[in-house]
Amino acid sequence: MLVDKSKKNFIIVDGSSYLYRAYYALPHLKNSKGQNTGAIFGVTNMLLKLLKTYNPQHLCMVFDAKGKNFRHTLYKDYKRNRKPMPVELSEQVQPIMDFIRSLGIKILQIPDVEADDVIATLAHNKQKNVEVIISSGDKDLAQLVNKNVTLINSMDDKVLDIDGVYKKFGVYPKQMFDYLVLVGDTSDDIPGVENIGPKTAIKLLNDFETLEGIFKNIDKLKGKIKENLMNSIDTIEITKKLIELKTNLNIEVNEKDYLITDRNQKALSDITTKYDLKTIAESLDLKIIRKNYNNKADYKNIYTNKELEGLRTKLNKKSFFAFDTETTSLDSMEAKLVGVSFSIKPHEAYYIPINHHDKNIDISEKKVLEFLKEVMAESKFTIIGQNIKYDMNVLEKYSIKFNCKIHDTMVMSYVYNSTGKHDLNTLAEKYLNYTTIKYEELAGSGAKQKLFSEIDADKATNYACEDADITLRLYNFLYEKLSSNKEQLNLYEKIELPLVKILSKIELNGVNINEKSLSKQSKSLGERIKVIEKNIYKLAGKEFNISSPKQLQEIFYDVLKLPIIKKTPKGQPSTNEDVMLELSDLNELPKLVLDFRNLTKLKNTYTDRLGEQVNQSTKKLHTSYNQTVTITGRLSSSNPNLQNIPIRTEDGRNIRKTFVASKNHKILSADYSQIELRVMAHLSKDKSLIESFLKSEDIHSETAKEVFSLDKEPTKDQRRAAKTINFGLIYGISSYGLSRQLKIDNNAAKEYIEKYFLRYKGVKKFMDNIKAEAKKNGYVSTILGRRIYLPNITHNNFQIRSASERTAINAPIQGTAADILKIAMIHIDEWMNKSDGKIKMLMQVHDELVFEVENDFLDNAIDKINELMSNCYTLNVPLIVDIGTGDNWDKTH
Repeated sequence: MLVDKSKKNFIIVDGSSYLYRAYYALPHLKNSKGQNTGAIFGVTNMLLKLLKTYNPQHLCMVFDAKGKNFRHTLYKDYKRNRKPMPVELSEQVQPIMDFIRSLGIKILQIPDVEADDVIATLAHNKQKNVEVIISSGDKDLAQLVNKNVTLINSMDDKVLDIDGVYKKFGVYPKQMFDYLVLVGDTSDDIPGVENIGPKTAIKLLNDFETLEGIFKNIDKLKGKIKENLMNSIDTIEITKKLIELKTNLNIEVNEKDYLITDRNQKALSDITTKYDLKTIAESLDLKIIRKNYNNKADYKNIYTNKELEGLRTKLNKKSFFAFDTETTSLDSMEAKLVGVSFSIKPHEAYYIPINHHDKNIDISEKKVLEFLKEVMAESKFTIIGQNIKYDMNVLEKYSIKFNCKIHDTMVMSYVYNSTGKHDLNTLAEKYLNYTTIKYEELAGSGAKQKLFSEIDADKATNYACEDADITLRLYNFLYEKLSSNKEQLNLYEKIELPLVKILSKIELNGVNINEKSLSKQSKSLGERIKVIEKNIYKLAGKEFNISSPKQLQEIFYDVLKLPIIKKTPKGQPSTNEDVMLELSDLNELPKLVLDFRNLTKLKNTYTDRLGEQVNQSTKKLHTSYNQTVTITGRLSSSNPNLQNIPIRTEDGRNIRKTFVASKNHKILSADYSQIELRVMAHLSKDKSLIESFLKSEDIHSETAKEVFSLDKEPTKDQRRAAKTINFGLIYGISSYGLSRQLKIDNNAAKEYIEKYFLRYKGVKKFMDNIKAEAKKNGYVSTILGRRIYLPNITHNNFQIRSASERTAINAPIQGTAADILKIAMIHIDEWMNKSDGKIKMLMQVHDELVFEVENDFLDNAIDKINELMSNCYTLNVPLIVDIGTGDNWDKTH
């Protein structure tokens, strides 16, 4: 049912329900000062959504007040087991109250009175004149619903009118009181009738309408139900008084008192700025207050050759400075230089414009490029950048190479704490409590946004200089932090920092693409997609938008009447991949939809796009490697994302065939074999697992023998199931998750896991210990000391906490494997530097390194790469590398 928004309405918000739902449903967010903000964000977001949806004139927000009420006097066990409000939530209550009042909304909080009773009284009094909407997730309030009172849950947008209550609870609102009396309320320690749950209560009320009707017909009931009802007469009388909502409190009901008044813009700006609520501020069109405006700044532009020489002298004296580029594009392969900035000491910086349309600039691009070439060639210089790989790639196009030492504040921040964002603006807020100038403030936004080269050089100076200045100040802060932890500093200096230059080389190398083959594949995929479309429409009985989840829901659940397996967070029937796979056993249509999705994704993401992404100057495909995105230390790639090209399907392999070697060269792939399982063996010190790897046994077959109690070699299906178990447990899979993957019942999956741990006791011990360690420290570590912080490891919400526990198990394994691969890349790069250009590293995908090698150097490369990757780090088990070669990437596997 939809609420008629055109009618005059009065909205009552259950503030206490908002508080707890926001706190338990959302991760434990914090602002740059470490203050908890998850509940603040959740409550404000839900409230603003409500205001936007209903645009009410009258609204009241009701909160529970401190102190006990008549129910505690009536029943001493009332809310006996209710835990006190968590400290992390209580410290967010006052900012939430301040925010609500600043929106011009009245708050009601009456001492010794529960919020539910206040809401009931307001609803009872106001429904005579207007339509009342109660926003809450509390089922107790469903008893208030009638033709003039509606309940709405802003977490999932579900609207409960009279029919909505029946659909959700199986009884009508007028029966909700009796329903609650029968089942009780364990969250408030209110007793119900023994052994009468929701199903029995619904049946009784459907048969006899009311509690009174049930007792009038008690002789018609038999067995335990009758006995339990008779034995609960006294309890029922108490429960009635506890469940009943008061509608006669002495509360002011004058409409003027609940009119939403003008917002206090300054107070809202102060709150959103203090708690880093940027998205909330944007939704309210608030002006972001800049923190710590840099009035100490000494920012200068360099317009003449003389000024440029003066800057060179200063750089020579200092030899340690921050550097930043201003360009025309975020794509380093397409970007052209507009200007560069240097910062030698905090609050002091210089901007050299290169391609600004400004008559005051008396310095040539050629002169600046010569200056930059000389500076970057100086081995005595140490240059600090924020994402310096981008600057290196841009300058490489101007034949400017970084022979100097480098540092990268983005990478430093990532090593210090990999969670969150690592862009300059975020780091400045987080670590310096400083709000940087946004590009939009300078260049505008939308279609009218200017290019940086079109901005007046004088105005551009502050922006560009600030970038270099903040980068230097961030370096000073972060280097001190890293220096306090030897392992973290070593990880940064010995692994992550050297990797920056290696990734730059890989990106600049690019890879050859067979565009003609891609074009043919695209055409073929398009034809197959059309055939699948026709078959889908035929089975559905009509044409519809296959890419629309809403229309898919209608076809699956309304037209085909397929069972609802899972719901979305908003309460709608799900059509995600897992659900589709399960429904495929019942109907052909879900399988066809999955095929449609997979082929469409391949076509749109790869066969259509890869050719377009080939650089017109180099005629190669250049991906970008992200060093600071995943929390575990793994690299990712974008534009294009090479990690997601399927390897097990024919279509995926066809795409890999288009990655081809140059003439007289071969593609070489070196892939670590089962590295995460080997790391698991090392970390867990499990004797059986270590022994299997030392004997070069098939680990999946050995697991299958144990799990399926075999005295012979397992079948392919049994080995495949064992492989799922081995890798699933690395990711902390539950019996439920395993049952879904193997399509078996939960008990069987549970038994498999128990048998697995009987063989690999050390693995079970490791998993238990690592979760305990995570809860104690708030983080887990890789072998090399990389810390992965887990802010939600003690979250009260089971699902959020469980997800963190799974990460706690997997992160040290995946992170250690990533660290090992990075060490191998560094060792290989050192060797390749002496190979006279006979070999280039082209790609890094998961645990695989891909190279292009001259034909006459291939045997040498195979031997050396195998040696370097196998011996780059010592575990309790051997590191095995699978190496393959071919004319294209697919042939290497």
